Amino acid sequence: MWLTDLRTAALVGTGRHEAPLPPAEMGFHAPEGQSREEFLLDQAALADVVTRATRSASAVPITGVFSPAPADMEPQASGEAARLLDLLLTQPPVGLELRTQLVADWLKLAEESRRRVPHRLLPALLTLAETKSTVFRSLEPAIGTRGRWMQEIKSPTSQEPASQRTGAPSSDAAADYDVLRNRDASAARVQLQENWTSLSARERAGNLALFAGNLLDEDEALLERALDDKAKGVREVALRLLDQLPRSARATRMAARLKPLLQVKGLLSKRLEIDLPPDPDKDALRDGVPADPRKGEPDRMARLEAIIKGAPLDVWTSVTGRNRSATASLLKDEPRILDAMIAATAARNDVEWARGLLTVVTDRRLLDCLPPAERAHWLERHVRISNDQPLTLAPLLQDLPQPWSVPLADAVLTVISGKDGGRLAAMLSEDLPTALPPEATERCRLLLAETDKDAARRRVLRDAVQYQSFKQSLTEAFR
Repeated sequence: MWLTDLRTAALVGTGRHEAPLPPAEMGFHAPEGQSREEFLLDQAALADVVTRATRSASAVPITGVFSPAPADMEPQASGEAARLLDLLLTQPPVGLELRTQLVADWLKLAEESRRRVPHRLLPALLTLAETKSTVFRSLEPAIGTRGRWMQEIKSPTSQEPASQRTGAPSSDAAADYDVLRNRDASAARVQLQENWTSLSARERAGNLALFAGNLLDEDEALLERALDDKAKGVREVALRLLDQLPRSARATRMAARLKPLLQVKGLLSKRLEIDLPPDPDKDALRDGVPADPRKGEPDRMARLEAIIKGAPLDVWTSVTGRNRSATASLLKDEPRILDAMIAATAARNDVEWARGLLTVVTDRRLLDCLPPAERAHWLERHVRISNDQPLTLAPLLQDLPQPWSVPLADAVLTVISGKDGGRLAAMLSEDLPTALPPEATERCRLLLAETDKDAARRRVLRDAVQYQSFKQSLTEAFR
């Protein structure tokens, strides 16, 4: 409450609110004869020291005896580089999110130049890293030996238990299995097969879900076994994984269900007619084709979607006799079918089918299948020729590897500079400043210099200029 009361006194003035006395346990005694204003300033200086300290002013139990920090072998960053980090940590000239990224940039440049953080700045940096994962992931090796020593003092038992991982099984054995699956997928599969009957349904489903990161054709036998599991959750995980295996026996069964539903008709103008599947038999239900609902009409389209997601995509080209792009063009008026094909493409990370489908529809799931450079090329072309609204365009650009290519950045700035470009700028406000390459900075300055009543557009362009300018200063400081 002391800091809160002190801020209140500073805000409303000592004439309306006296500065509070410091907590007795701090052992601070102010000089006698001070005016209210002098006492407030004295308290403010004390508060600055307290808030900059490694520990808070409250009592913290010491759970062990710590040895002095070993000497740092790497030289510390000094001069302009140190001054800029101090500025970012104490009086950032940019917004808080940009400040976070610039601190991470500073740490990366320090690593590249084999420099470390000055000792006096470590407390503020480590405090920032506690709430900003981008900074936390960039700490090593720039914090040096002293920084690692301070981390051990502040959080001697900060390792997150494996049971807290989202989506992972809760037992220690499951955590061990997770490690084994990443190190030796075949050994992990054998272990799971041996322990299958002794695990709960939740553990079977959780361990099986870990296959998603490095699924192998050799996993098929265990997945087929899981299709007969009594627990619905286990069967659902197995079905999702089998959708990723186009060479599996289930994929062959789905192909046999799909192929009779497809027929090319027309002599000059070809069209692809698609029938809906019949009621599922016992085998189809086992393979994940939806059963009839207890009430209402059956969703036969949902049955078709399940079959499409499970069947090899090349069933379509074998029926049409055309390549992937030409086949996709026959389906441009079938949004639900296209969506099922996109889901299958994304599940298998099939680059060739992604390219074929992108000639008909631009979808983020398809773009994620492409190598980064090719993805940027597709997006640049799409931004230039499409009339997408910001609500559609922004999700395609978000989370794209940064910095963007110069042509893509130019295409996006062209849209932003247009009549309704402020809406897109607002939706990309967290991404654009760091996504634009340095070559785009001058164009941002020119756009910013123009008379513009759109506050959102001006704010994003200003942030972009500030970020690039400060980053350039960082780069020069480490030369």
